[in-house]
Amino acid sequence: MYEIKNKEIILASASSSRQDMLQNANISFKSQPAHIDEEAIRQSALSEGVSLADCATLLAEIKGRRIAVANPNAFIIASDQLLDFDGRCFSKPESLDKAKIQISELQGKTHKLHTSVVVFLDGERIWHHLSSPVITLRSLSEVEIDNYLDEIGNSALQTPASYQIEKQGCHIIAQFTGEFYDILGLPLIPLLGFMRLHGLSSTNKIIAQ
Repeated sequence: MYEIKNKEIILASASSSRQDMLQNANISFKSQPAHIDEEAIRQSALSEGVSLADCATLLAEIKGRRIAVANPNAFIIASDQLLDFDGRCFSKPESLDKAKIQISELQGKTHKLHTSVVVFLDGERIWHHLSSPVITLRSLSEVEIDNYLDEIGNSALQTPASYQIEKQGCHIIAQFTGEFYDILGLPLIPLLGFMRLHGLSSTNKIIAQ
């Protein structure tokens, strides 16, 4: 049985929302983002017929393995999220103009967010989970989109579709199905369930050495 108690926990991400989720769950961890060419890997995988859902898991695994190699005795949490709009993949926009184009395409329509988490322990991949919440954006006028982007500024560049449901993004979302945490970018509930099976204390805290 895998034992994660007293292991150093590393989140292979610089995402503030993922860090906030773990902090709010009272997990002691450090953040160490994996520097990989996500776009090149994604395009290569998709060109070989890998589904967007599987691609999200692949990217999370590559990130986790990169950090696991450098930290062979640690418990690594790696995650990735891809927006699936009728089979098309939306990446994080490079500019506010691109963000406007994406929101304009998605407004009034429904899409999926394939959100994967992969766990490594002692250099070995031991678990993964994939969730695909479904989100529908409100029908938005061009003025509403412009006002929204003016309000959130460059934070629009941090997520596909430029919404942050925990912040102003809630105003452009009509409805969603699935777990709130999954939309934020980490399947937290199944992750914590797995961690409890393998050493997470009843107080939902692991003290990193």
